[in-house]
Amino acid sequence: MYSVLVCSAFALCFGLGGWLLDWWGIGWAIAFALLLFVVSWILLARYLGQRLQPAMSRVQKQMEAGMLEAAMQSLESLLPMSRWVPLLRGQLLANMGMLAYHGGDETKATKLLEGASVRATDARLLLACIHYKKGDQTRALQMLQMTAAVNKKHALLHNTYAWMLHKAERADEAQALLAAFLKRDPNNAPSKENLLRLQNRTRMTMQGFEMQWYALGLERPPQTMGQMRRAPKGFREPPKRRGG
Repeated sequence: MYSVLVCSAFALCFGLGGWLLDWWGIGWAIAFALLLFVVSWILLARYLGQRLQPAMSRVQKQMEAGMLEAAMQSLESLLPMSRWVPLLRGQLLANMGMLAYHGGDETKATKLLEGASVRATDARLLLACIHYKKGDQTRALQMLQMTAAVNKKHALLHNTYAWMLHKAERADEAQALLAAFLKRDPNNAPSKENLLRLQNRTRMTMQGFEMQWYALGLERPPQTMGQMRRAPKGFREPPKRRGG
């Protein structure tokens, strides 16, 4: 990561350089090096953030206006910055993959989503659903298990995971999953309803998640819900850098 290397090199050169020139002892050299690393990291993060935020705002506006191709190009233009910003590449690929999927190119979406960060919950959920629809139930469940372990409060993720487990005739595991989730989010109405249904040995319902659920493509939306959106409401911003 370029930003880490640059800040580390600057801090080491100044801290150790002063020690080699006999300006201070090794203890002060280490202290100065650590201090300079933190300060340079904060300054660099602010500079990169000032460049990144307007670009992401432009992508958001393009997406809301239905300019999917322009939004994709804008995201692609930000990829070189991922060499400087930690975690940015995984988030950009997640956003690009979701955009490609909602634009109708599932093959391209799958390739992009494979590079998404494990913390890009919506993207990992979508990728698991794509694998599930293709008949790779094992891979879909493994992906949801990993993602759910990292993202413990995402209601749609946990309910989709439980839905797939229930479809695989693993109702007890699905019930345990939702029971554990409701300990963290006891007021989530769709999860409470699905847990009750599982306890009563009846079919789960995902209608409480409305178009968020139907956009995953596992079930068709009722006609009363109208046309599905061709693009998601919005993308998550990349994770903020410390000091940014």
